[in-house]
Amino acid sequence: MNNNFNIIITVFIIWLSLYMSALVELMISGVFVLSLGLMHGSNDINLLQGNKSSQILLSRWKLIMSYIGFGTLIFLAVYHLRTIGILFFLGFSSYHFGEQHLHRRLQGLRRRGLHFFIYGLFIFLLLFSTHIEEINFLVHHMIEIEITGTPFVTLALITFGIMVLLWVKDFGYFKKNILQEFFYLLLFVVVFYNTELYLAFTVYFVVWHAIPSIKDQILLHEDTINQSSLVSYFKQSAVYWIISLVGVFILAKAFDVFGEELLPVLFAASVAITFPHVYLIRQLLSAPPKEDLLDTSKTLH
Repeated sequence: MNNNFNIIITVFIIWLSLYMSALVELMISGVFVLSLGLMHGSNDINLLQGNKSSQILLSRWKLIMSYIGFGTLIFLAVYHLRTIGILFFLGFSSYHFGEQHLHRRLQGLRRRGLHFFIYGLFIFLLLFSTHIEEINFLVHHMIEIEITGTPFVTLALITFGIMVLLWVKDFGYFKKNILQEFFYLLLFVVVFYNTELYLAFTVYFVVWHAIPSIKDQILLHEDTINQSSLVSYFKQSAVYWIISLVGVFILAKAFDVFGEELLPVLFAASVAITFPHVYLIRQLLSAPPKEDLLDTSKTLH
């Protein structure tokens, strides 16, 4: 298995979207985000306990309670300080998206963090550029600010130019694979232009981020990905995924916001999951891989 699987799924979704209504696209997006998307970010407790180099000696339940407590503080902060929450979410998620996609390719590069951030930011700006009206509606609903005049296309082109300059400067880390990266970006343009906002985001988030992240998480403890390692991963993740899923619905019900105010709650919940997850993944991927667990010979590329 390699990125050919991601390409096939992406092309299939583009074709399928031609025959789906907006409601069906929304339902499919919800199912994938709440399943694989949520699962890849709710497995952090297992990752912490499985990290042999970690100095954390807390019990499983102490870890869970600490994690929930930290997440709750972030949720409350973001829910009440939404503008700051949006900016931090965009910054952290940009870095995280770029890190997931490029961390193997840029191993050993000192300024790879800049690569990560610029790449992820371009993905977001590309998404915003192709869905300006929907993004403006969401932002206005969240913080009552109009952003229709924001030059997202120009910002996306500038970011793309910076990204290309970085790729050329560090060409030794890309070499012939730079054409492959351009192909992926072209594929994302096609997806974003031909699907609704929620499905466009779901395709990138689940197919190109969550699934590769799950693969990396498995390879932290296994030598390869097979049926046995997949079953083991989903068994270990099931409890935390169910807790996260139930938590999302409890939050929505507790705030009694299954109408106009549902979006801010879901956004705050997403940020509460994202922040600790991004920090943990950064620690795991920036540390020297023990016994070359993240070596490219053991990855799916």
